[in-house]
Amino acid sequence: MRVGSVLLVAGVVAVAGGGVASAGVVRDVERGYALACGGEAGGVSVVVDLYQNSAFGAHASVSVTTADGDEYGGGFGPEEYTLFDGGAVAAEVPVRGLEEDGEPAGAAVVSGSYATAGAAEPVREVIEDPAGTHVVTIGTTTPLTADVSVDVLGTTVPLACDTAFAFDLRVWRITTGNG
Repeated sequence: MRVGSVLLVAGVVAVAGGGVASAGVVRDVERGYALACGGEAGGVSVVVDLYQNSAFGAHASVSVTTADGDEYGGGFGPEEYTLFDGGAVAAEVPVRGLEEDGEPAGAAVVSGSYATAGAAEPVREVIEDPAGTHVVTIGTTTPLTADVSVDVLGTTVPLACDTAFAFDLRVWRITTGNG
């Protein structure tokens, strides 16, 4: 942890205790999962992003390109939707053509499994967002393995997930009144 991070975290505690009247502190507990996967089969290329956060709901996006160059996409979020549950991954994402008047093209059905693939790793991060709010994040991420595929446009595409982790974070958003 950098010294600046320690000082800012100490400042969070002071602000939370009422030390600065013009400041506001919002604390969230964020637990969830993230997968970013892609694959190709039968001339169909797919990218899938799945994100589930206890504080912000579930988000899913799918991008599809066929061998003919036709493009499809879809997504949702934030929604109350369980993407990750007890080792199972499941999502049904409506997709449509990406041309100007894109017609619905059915659903991309993502399914598979995930498992822990290592020890929890500490996360300590301090950033300032463009609005002038300091965001302090402390917690852990845990790497996952994922065996996932997507059925879309009549093709089953196995996916490789470059990003796959679970997270358990405490997040403070500190508004100093100077933003």
